Amino acid sequence: MKEDKLISETISLLRFPLTVFVVFIHYNMGVRGFSLHGVTYGLDAPEWFRWVTAFFSDVLPRTAVPLFYIISGYLFFRGGSFDTDVYLRKLSTRASTLLVPYLLWNVIAVLVQLSHRLPFLSTVFPSAHLMEVQLTPLRLFRTFFDNYWNRGILVTPENDGMVSELPYPADGPLWYVRDLMVMVLLAPVVWWLVRRAGRWLVIVLGAVWYLRPLLFPMWGDGWGTMLLDAVFFFSWGAYYGIRGLSPLNGIPKLWPVALIYLPLAIADALTKGWEYNIFIHKAGIVLGIVAIVRIATYLVETGKARASAMLAGSSFLVFALHTLVMDDIGKVIFTVLHLTPDVGTLLLLYFIVPSITILFCLAVYVALRRLAPPLCRLLTGGR
Repeated sequence: MKEDKLISETISLLRFPLTVFVVFIHYNMGVRGFSLHGVTYGLDAPEWFRWVTAFFSDVLPRTAVPLFYIISGYLFFRGGSFDTDVYLRKLSTRASTLLVPYLLWNVIAVLVQLSHRLPFLSTVFPSAHLMEVQLTPLRLFRTFFDNYWNRGILVTPENDGMVSELPYPADGPLWYVRDLMVMVLLAPVVWWLVRRAGRWLVIVLGAVWYLRPLLFPMWGDGWGTMLLDAVFFFSWGAYYGIRGLSPLNGIPKLWPVALIYLPLAIADALTKGWEYNIFIHKAGIVLGIVAIVRIATYLVETGKARASAMLAGSSFLVFALHTLVMDDIGKVIFTVLHLTPDVGTLLLLYFIVPSITILFCLAVYVALRRLAPPLCRLLTGGR
C-alpha cells in the first residue's frame, strides 16, 4: 500500500474510536458519580470501581485529544509548502470546518439547557427553574469561549452539573475546537519555528509539557495547561507535515510498545490521587499514542480493519452532541427501569449509557444526512 494511502486510511480508521474515547472521558462515574433528583450516587463506591472507571475514562481515552491535535497539525501542513496564499486558503477552509460548526453547536447547547426549564421536564430537572438568563455582550462572548463559573448567559445554581471549573464553551467538548482554531491562527509561527528548529522544537515543547506541573504549578488545569497541550501536540504533527515526513515512520515496532504501554496504563489507573501520578499519566499518553497509531497502521496494512465512511463522517457530530444528551439518557434508563444505585448497577450504567449515547448520536447523524443534508454539512463541517 502506498504511504499516502496508508496514512489517510489509518487516520480515517482512528477518527471514530478516538471519539468513543472522548465519550467515556465525559462519563467518569468514579469521579463525578451519578446524579439524579439532586442526589449523587457512587462517590462512596469501592476502590476497584474507581480503578475500573479510571482506566476507561482517565487513562486509555486520554490519548484521544492529543492524537487529534497531532493529526490536525500534520494535515494542516501536509505537502510542505506554505505562504500567504496557502495560509489564507487554509483559513477559509477551517472557517467552514471548525468555526461554523463550533458556533452552531454552542447555540444548540444553550437551547438544550434552556429546554430543561419546560414544565413537563420539571421532575427530571428540579433545579432548572432556578436558572437565570443574563444576556449581556460580555456574557454572550464568554458563553462561546469561557463559560465556566457562571460566566455565560445562563446562570445556574453552583451544585448544578452545568457549572465547571474549566474554561469550556457552552458545549464543553468543543474547547478542543476552540484551542485548535487558536493553533490555526498561530500556524505561521509554528511553520517558522519548525523550519528553523526542526525536531528540537518538538523535543523542547515535549519536555515543557511533561514538566509543566513543576515549571508552572500555578496553571492548574486552566487556560495555560490547555493551550500548552495544543501547542505541543499540534507542533508534533506539524513537524511531520512541514518536513515532508510520514508520521507512521520511525515509531517502534507494534507489540513491544503495546506491551510497555499496558502495564504503564494500569499503574496510572492504580495511582490516581498520588502526588506524582501526573508524570506516570503523561508518559502513558505518549506511549499510548505510539501504541494506538502502530496498532491502527498494522490493522490497515494487513487488511484486518477498514475505516467505515459513515462512522468516520459521524465522528464530529458524536463529539459535539454526546455531552448534551448523555446525562439525560442515563437518568431516563435509571428511572424507567426502576434501578437501585448499588455498585453493580452503576458499573453496568457506566458502560451502557455511553454506548446508547453513541448509538443515539449515530441515529441523529444518519437522519440528518438523509433528511437535511445541508444542515448536516454545517453541523459536521462538511465531513
